[in-house]
Amino acid sequence: MDLIRDPIPQLLRKIAIPASVGMFFNTMYYVVDNFYAGMLSSTALAGISLAAPIYFMGLAISIGVGQGTSALVGNSLGAARQQEAEQIAGSALSFAWVCALAMGLLVLFFAPNMFTLMGAEGDYANDALNYLSIILPTLVFLAHGMAANGILNTMGDTTSFRNSLIVAFLANIALDPLFIFVFDWGIYGLAAATALTQLGSAIYLTVKVRQSKLGNCLKASNLRPNLSHYASLIRQSLPASGNMFLIALGSIIVTAAVTRFGEDAVAGLGIALRIEQLVLLPAIGINIAVLSLISVNYGAKHYQRMEKIALDSITIGTIMMVFGGILLFIFARPLIVLFSDNPAVIEVGVGYLRVEAIILPAYILAFVSGAVLQGMKQPEIPMYFNIVRQLLLPLSLITIALTVIGTDIYGVWWSIAIASWMTASVQYFHMRRRVKQRL
Repeated sequence: MDLIRDPIPQLLRKIAIPASVGMFFNTMYYVVDNFYAGMLSSTALAGISLAAPIYFMGLAISIGVGQGTSALVGNSLGAARQQEAEQIAGSALSFAWVCALAMGLLVLFFAPNMFTLMGAEGDYANDALNYLSIILPTLVFLAHGMAANGILNTMGDTTSFRNSLIVAFLANIALDPLFIFVFDWGIYGLAAATALTQLGSAIYLTVKVRQSKLGNCLKASNLRPNLSHYASLIRQSLPASGNMFLIALGSIIVTAAVTRFGEDAVAGLGIALRIEQLVLLPAIGINIAVLSLISVNYGAKHYQRMEKIALDSITIGTIMMVFGGILLFIFARPLIVLFSDNPAVIEVGVGYLRVEAIILPAYILAFVSGAVLQGMKQPEIPMYFNIVRQLLLPLSLITIALTVIGTDIYGVWWSIAIASWMTASVQYFHMRRRVKQRL
């Protein structure tokens, strides 16, 4: 696969489809967790829903390092600097270990205070803490896998990550009931199954990296800490991690607002978010493909090709999201009913999904614009937009909706919609201007 010369639609298809399929199984992985948590109790289901944004804060560093790795290694490959690409890739792996361990323990330490700020207490908050006590200290397994995947993405390989996620999903189907019900570990079993499957995925992806043209990155000399490469990775990964961290904080803001409406509302939101992730899979696949393509072509200084990559991606992605939004709106209720028969949970989930159906095309604008800027080594710009989209606007609009206007839970959903469309539109035009400056 030649990321510099092959036709763009063909490359988007070859990279995005395996990535989307992989993310489908990744999302289904957590749907399986939700399913078995629901079998355990509605309290356990609410607990892992409450834990999700906190866990995502720890996960953010892993995703950021993976994206930073893809951008930096891709730029070096595009500029035909093979040895530099190997050195950066090796540094990225060791950098991921250190960052994930530190972030996982830090987030775990502050998790009880975060739940207090969110107004969450009682049995479901205790279940959330029990889940996090296992999953956060073992975050290093996931971080290693994400860095290895970032290396593979620079060569157009999203198939290996897809395969690892499919196997992890299948393993999780067996491990969840084994640990939860047979071993009688309860909520701890969910976390233990996740840690074990992430370790397996990390090992598999390491083998695939070893077999690639960047296999020398696994030499001890490349894995040793390199302050220069670490500095570059921090500059590129920190804003990308910040973007993920902001998504987690945004989720906390939304979850905190939803806790006003009770435990059933939190459970309904958790189910709806998993379904939304399934619909967003094509957008996530396109985002991964755009970052890989832009980073390599930016390194090769093919600026006109970069503009075409951005426009083709947005066109294809928007068509997909409009179609997905129509299906989501129509089938919102049957989808929620698959996971709960509680009327209160169902109504909350259906309401969220039907408003989200209108937001989906905005996500394409935001995802592609952010990926283009990251590939151009300007990751701080998407972070600034995310500060507005995930924190400032939602916090302001939700506060106005709930305390000034006095709306019901739909005030939360429409606040998200307004914030998403406003910031995504501005970010798109900013990205276009930055690309045109290079032409």
